[in-house]
Amino acid sequence: MDARITYYLDCVLVLAWSVLLLIVAYGFFDNIVNVSRRSQYKFDSGRTDFRLYCLNVSDVSASTPSGGGAKGGRSTALAGPSSRRSLVTPPADGDDDDLAQARRGSSADSRNGLGLVGLRNIGNTCFMNSVLQCLSNTKVLLDYIRNESYQKDVNNTTSSMKGALIKAFSELIKELWGSDTSGPVNTAALKAQIQRFAPRFMGYAQQDAQEFLRYLLEGLHEEVNRVTSKPKPITTDIDDNLSDAEKANEAWRRYLRAEDSFIVDMFVGQLKSTLKCTHCGHCSVTFDPFWDLSLPLPSGRHTTSVRLAHCLDAFTKEETLDGDEKPKCAKCKERRRCTKSFSIQKFPQVLVIHLKRFSPLERYRGKLNTLVEFPLEGLDLSQFAAEPQSGPSPRYNLYAVSEHSGTPYSGHYTAHCKNPLDNRWHEYNDSRVSSASGRSAVSPEAYVLFYEREGGTTQKSRL
Repeated sequence: MDARITYYLDCVLVLAWSVLLLIVAYGFFDNIVNVSRRSQYKFDSGRTDFRLYCLNVSDVSASTPSGGGAKGGRSTALAGPSSRRSLVTPPADGDDDDLAQARRGSSADSRNGLGLVGLRNIGNTCFMNSVLQCLSNTKVLLDYIRNESYQKDVNNTTSSMKGALIKAFSELIKELWGSDTSGPVNTAALKAQIQRFAPRFMGYAQQDAQEFLRYLLEGLHEEVNRVTSKPKPITTDIDDNLSDAEKANEAWRRYLRAEDSFIVDMFVGQLKSTLKCTHCGHCSVTFDPFWDLSLPLPSGRHTTSVRLAHCLDAFTKEETLDGDEKPKCAKCKERRRCTKSFSIQKFPQVLVIHLKRFSPLERYRGKLNTLVEFPLEGLDLSQFAAEPQSGPSPRYNLYAVSEHSGTPYSGHYTAHCKNPLDNRWHEYNDSRVSSASGRSAVSPEAYVLFYEREGGTTQKSRL
């Protein structure tokens, strides 16, 4: 009996030593990997640390508001190895950013306030900082916040946050543009409200900037929704005998019954989807709101650059639905081979374009680093309109770009923005702000583009 007990004790001791050796070996290997990564990647000029960011972005085509959308969907971002520790305690890299900038000294453009102020990285929040700087330089939104016009619109009945989110957002914007602001602004208060609205942003895992933008805009919209009592949904289809223009108006009217705000006035457009049966020729059209356009990029091995117009062509071109994708024809009453195409029925005042650099097909080969040549001024979208425009042609000017450098598994977000006061471009890299040119924003790192329509005035959204 004693021999058996001794044998069991020896086994337990050997197992314990084995586990201890594995832990020590893993820690040593992890340190070696971190050292090699720090020496290989230095995304932020002047930084001596390195943070591992992990993205796993799903394939999306057109981001539509909650409740519907043609070619819709949301991207997803998963926390990676570096975020396992930071889900509970934030790493102190934001302080490192500020210390690094203090050592470098102030840049020529680090004047007090007026939009030329950085944001502290409080732990893998460069994705949030990039988006916030782009929104901060959105003139119509900036005026809405600084003039406190939003206060009369706060919805205290149907809003889940009761105004807390837009209040935190407005305080941050005012601090960025305050004449007495001299250092990087802390985003902790806003982040706390954002993660109340969208719990997926709790913790300190890296996230996708485009997805964060969508959640933030939807949250701000909910806060200032003019609809204070949710109407009963309309279950009847739109009369098929109406003209396409009348169908579009009716679809938009139905959308505004529940979703009507200043944020919608600025950012939401309407897509037209046309489905044509190749057997009988019957056409059916549907109209859906969209917050942004997610454009595909060519993935050919030898494709190094492409024009934005070609990406828009690929998004709107006719595609064939066959096999398992065959829809049921309303006239034939059977599943038929059909063609499907998209066009833009209503152009938003602020057009957000998402370049699909991450997709499941590219997951094991890395991010698409194709250079997309996009214009800084005069982006004319007339050829993509569902019908001839009665007023001025839909022409847009670029004012901000959210950028991603690195790979799908490790990277860093920055932003290029044009200051609406003096129309000068600046680069925002967390707490650091520096002068830049508009052309420097046109790079393989461009991820989300922000365009403002020429001659646009923010009015209550109507077709």
